[in-house]
Amino acid sequence: MEGQNTAPAPVVLIHGLQNMHRWGNKFLKTLADRWGSGRVYVIYTDASTRLWTRTYGDNTVTFIGRNSYSAGRASVDTQTERVAEKIRILQEKAGLEKPFYVIAHSMGGLVTRKYIYDHPNTVLSAVTLGTPHHGSPLAKTYRWLGVLVGSRHAFDNLTPEWVETFNQRYPVAHAPFCPGGKLYTIRGLASGSLRHFGVYGEVLIAWYTLHLLHRQKASDGLVPADSALIDGAVHAADIQPCDHLGLARRADVAQLCADILLETATTRHSLRSVRKQ
Repeated sequence: MEGQNTAPAPVVLIHGLQNMHRWGNKFLKTLADRWGSGRVYVIYTDASTRLWTRTYGDNTVTFIGRNSYSAGRASVDTQTERVAEKIRILQEKAGLEKPFYVIAHSMGGLVTRKYIYDHPNTVLSAVTLGTPHHGSPLAKTYRWLGVLVGSRHAFDNLTPEWVETFNQRYPVAHAPFCPGGKLYTIRGLASGSLRHFGVYGEVLIAWYTLHLLHRQKASDGLVPADSALIDGAVHAADIQPCDHLGLARRADVAQLCADILLETATTRHSLRSVRKQ
């Protein structure tokens, strides 16, 4: 897939709702170790186009935007437009080559899917981590919170009803990846214990809301287990125990993403469970 170039095609990371669950240092270092210096790009979907870099070990990762809660608040359409503009800037100023891979967390997976339709034959393959491909009932239950924190449009685009229409418009089975490209899904399975607390307790509260109010017995705390899967994608793994935040932070999850995208995993086309003792 990589052609004659010994370096892998670059990888772009797209975060989730409000950038609440940020990419962890171990996650980014693992990817930088696999892809090499200057081959990992992190996009924040706020309005800022500031370019900056950070070194992980011996490798440099490139960032564009602000790593703050101001990212991930807009609608899927607006975030996708910002991603497209930032990819253009990264091409012009930071050496991003096309085509590239994508790793997307949570709502970032919906943004990625729309970007692929808007820019055919640009993405080689993508992995979504805990993406609500069928929405989450929490988006309606806590819509008041979305309004309060300035994320109303994002919350509206995460309801099951909105995502159902989105799926009809942008079906995974017909997504215009580069030839041979696929969408892979990875989901976490949380237990509702204090170890799955989140940043401010949001994961723990949401897990019990899903479990008790919405009768969702399996989830990563924020996304029901069934919603993290979608027809047309290859389900690569269940990570358990692992919550929504852990999917963006754990080194073993990053390693699995690299294995899938770089075609070195022996279990690429099968369901796999990864258990952390």
